[in-house]
Amino acid sequence: MIFDRYIVVDWSASNRPRTGRDSIWVCGLTADGRGSTANPCTRGSAEFMIRDLLRHCVDAGERVLIGCDFPYGYPAGFAAELGLTGKPWRAIWDYLTARLRDDAATNISNRFQVAAGINARLEYHVFWGRPATQPSDHLSARRDQVAYAHGAAEAGLGEWRQVEKILRARKLRPHSAWQLLGSGSVGSQALTGIPVLSRLRHDADLAPVSLVWPFEVEIPQLARGRAAVIHAEVWPSLSGGAAVSGQVKDQTQVMSTARELRELDRAGDLAGLFKPPHAAREEGWILGVRE
Repeated sequence: MIFDRYIVVDWSASNRPRTGRDSIWVCGLTADGRGSTANPCTRGSAEFMIRDLLRHCVDAGERVLIGCDFPYGYPAGFAAELGLTGKPWRAIWDYLTARLRDDAATNISNRFQVAAGINARLEYHVFWGRPATQPSDHLSARRDQVAYAHGAAEAGLGEWRQVEKILRARKLRPHSAWQLLGSGSVGSQALTGIPVLSRLRHDADLAPVSLVWPFEVEIPQLARGRAAVIHAEVWPSLSGGAAVSGQVKDQTQVMSTARELRELDRAGDLAGLFKPPHAAREEGWILGVRE
């Protein structure tokens, strides 16, 4: 097996402390199948919990796969359109981490202001979706003021990453990272989650053994007994999982996804899911989606 522990996180961009349905769920599963879930009420408490768990795993010499359920990247060309330099994924992570403010106690973030600021820098707006109580000249409440390229000859950024195009062609319904509000939207989760990922990746105790797939590593080659943390985007809807009495859907899905990753690892099939296509170098990819 490649990993000793599997951590799956269902993120939330809620603007208030929240538990239960549509909140943050964290599942931890060991290689021998022992698992548990936690339901922190704020992103601040979730970040603290996950960092503490990862540090514990690293101290124990464990190889950890941790996946969150929001996009780790954006459609190709985003960093360039913002005038950012360096590796596109890292430039965007740094940009968002420097600007996103998220109150650890109240769960109130400035994500809509950050998105509006990005739109203001671009020739064509890409982010959309905001509360009616937060009017903005640079962030529309609906999709009517954005423009996306639908072909190589068209101007602007694409609406979808390559991995999402593949899922849509298979009649699945991923949401665009540009949509910030509405049923199933993931844009706000990415804006609030990427800074957390960046801080975890570069935490003083975790950085020496941490890598982000597929940006920094392809198929992990991890020695048993030597600590490692591999961050990878997941989409629990791929696994599904039957409803469990007494559990909300999010809780069931993180446990189901962690179990599936463990079973694939035990069968020797997990490594094959880590070979990313070229587009993933900039846009990121969902672990488990094949071209």
